[in-house]
Amino acid sequence: MTASQPARSQVKGAHMVSSGYISAWADTNNVIAVLDLEEGIGYHKSYKKATVVNYVYEPALLNYDLEGEYARIEGAGIRVIRMLRDGLELTVQERTQLIEFLEMHRYRGRYADRAEVWVPGVAMMSDGAAKDIELRLGDMTLLTRDREPGPKLTELGLEEREWTVWEVDDIPTGDGAVMLWGSSAATGADCVSVVTFPLSPTQLLLIGDELPEGVPFKMRLAMNCRRWIVGKKGTLNFKQAAVIAAERAKERAEGPA
Repeated sequence: MTASQPARSQVKGAHMVSSGYISAWADTNNVIAVLDLEEGIGYHKSYKKATVVNYVYEPALLNYDLEGEYARIEGAGIRVIRMLRDGLELTVQERTQLIEFLEMHRYRGRYADRAEVWVPGVAMMSDGAAKDIELRLGDMTLLTRDREPGPKLTELGLEEREWTVWEVDDIPTGDGAVMLWGSSAATGADCVSVVTFPLSPTQLLLIGDELPEGVPFKMRLAMNCRRWIVGKKGTLNFKQAAVIAAERAKERAEGPA
């Protein structure tokens, strides 16, 4: 791999779950409830300071402004989320912007529990010298973004499917809030019948078919989150963070059967 040394990111406190999105779960004092499944703790915190990891998207090796790309996608996507919350109709372009936001949210959510993991490697620099390096999350995200298993949301034709907003009762969100539902027997785009995403504590976006009756949605969402679960103050059981963290640590220690 040939690379040049990147300039230092200007974004120190990067949000792993977009602050402009989770603000909908905040009370009048800007406070939300948070479960940190990596640390095994729950707490109340300002949404402006929650899910923050310093320089998390700054690559150690690759010269690319990943945080700048994410900021552009977030700006457009959150504007569309607010339109849906207000019951407004979307153009195809606006649907496309939200799909890009959902793909970003889903993709970086996969790495939420690896934000502070460094991976050793060797890079061939532009001057021909070999250099021992440690890859950060920003590098791993850039190197694997086109090699992820399964279909990307941007490849499913979601902008042409049925978009519905359900009224719901105090649902949480988190780094795994974008969920794909469908049949494992199908392939490609056909394996996804519906995509869901909480717009707010009381609004759930469905793209595609309806969810099957009796689906344990909150439990499935919690299982899908790698590190962060966010809810309204008073709606999350903080003790569950330690339980989930312990179960996952045990699974990692035991490894595959």
